[in-house]
Amino acid sequence: METKNEVKTKYRPGQGLLKFLKEYSVLGMAIGVITAQVAKDLIDALVKGLFMPFLNLFLPQDKFQNFVWTIKDSTFDFTLIINTALTFIIVMIVLYIIVKKILKQEKLLEKK
Repeated sequence: METKNEVKTKYRPGQGLLKFLKEYSVLGMAIGVITAQVAKDLIDALVKGLFMPFLNLFLPQDKFQNFVWTIKDSTFDFTLIINTALTFIIVMIVLYIIVKKILKQEKLLEKK
């Protein structure tokens, strides 16, 4: 028997999905992944547009672009390795700075 005060909740399509998204913070994680990809694109552009031209001041561009080593049929592309290493180093420095700032803010909040 239903009384007038009891409200029967209807199941709405997508209700379970919305509950899942809220409970497990999936939207926050998705935003983080998208932000990380955009930051990676920015860092790739910095490496290609800023750091590589700087290296070209010391190594001529034609020699650096073709910085490969071939043994029989195998080609080792050191330009790709240097680009990736520079990108990795920049990402690690940026992450270090961000994490240090976040930890400082948490320590300030704890002291209060």
